[in-house]
Amino acid sequence: MATDGRRRTVCALVFLFCVACGGSPTPTAAPSPSSGSEALRANYVALIHRYWLGIVAADNATATTNEASSACLGTRTASSPRDAALVDPAKCRVRAVAILAVQQQFLDDLAMTVAPRQFADDDKVFRSQVPRAIAALKTLVAAAATGKKQATLDAASAYADIMLSSVIAALDDVDPSVHHY
Repeated sequence: MATDGRRRTVCALVFLFCVACGGSPTPTAAPSPSSGSEALRANYVALIHRYWLGIVAADNATATTNEASSACLGTRTASSPRDAALVDPAKCRVRAVAILAVQQQFLDDLAMTVAPRQFADDDKVFRSQVPRAIAALKTLVAAAATGKKQATLDAASAYADIMLSSVIAALDDVDPSVHHY
């Protein structure tokens, strides 16, 4: 993660989760506890991976550009400073609405999910910080609707700071196969 919290390079790696379900020759044989915990882990990682792909899509991000970052934070490149003069509130609002939908869906999906013990701390981060991110996004949508660049930048910075200070590290821990900003 970049020290200035503005690094927006996305490296999307594709991977497959293969879960083989085979019958036991003995109908009364119970699955091993390790296979159950492995399935739980794989399902949780898949949920986190889908969440990340949703964020990338909502950001309209590629390996070299991030429309949400440009429009909402006024950044030209992954390492450039935030600049209110470059903020585009109308474009930012479109991205913020898309990101808000992803965040809300993730929170709904998380409510129906049991985290494996190995991800308990990360799960606490998601369950406590994603609602804060949602609140910040709602503020961002409202600020962008005013057309005021500085208000949009301030609200976008609040959202980005929540994500970069805690959620991204939890994403990295659960799904280290992907570089999350």
